[in-house]
Amino acid sequence: MFGFLIGTACLMGLVAVARRGHHRRYFGYGGFRRGRGGFGGRFFLRRVLERLDTTPGQEKVIREAIFDLKEEAYGLRGDMRSTRTDLAQALRAPELDKETIDRVFAKHDEVIEKLRASLLDTAEKVHTTLDEQQRKQLADMIESGPHRYAGC
Repeated sequence: MFGFLIGTACLMGLVAVARRGHHRRYFGYGGFRRGRGGFGGRFFLRRVLERLDTTPGQEKVIREAIFDLKEEAYGLRGDMRSTRTDLAQALRAPELDKETIDRVFAKHDEVIEKLRASLLDTAEKVHTTLDEQQRKQLADMIESGPHRYAGC
């Protein structure tokens, strides 16, 4: 009898939460959301590192390299935010302002070059950290795509 009451209370709570729409906090329209409770970058990286059978020292170096790459990429996002404003300004003019568009493209080239250098640095750190078999296995994972090894 006591179990029946607890089960009924739990069911009522589940229905109340579902009616308020809080389930969308964890489930998006395309499945799990990235971040809390989802299958985001941390989950994927952890699975890849498990698959490569890395040591704690290797994991630390790889995580730091990837963290540095993400920080660089997020820092460069600020440089890209003015693109829409610049393009809108060029289109508002009576004649297309080609100089403004050229400046936007030059800014994009600089950002891409910085990101390319950061990515090369990260790849070099990961390459030197892994042994030959781990590098081969990582290359196979990259070649086959993320969906093959997502569930590992």
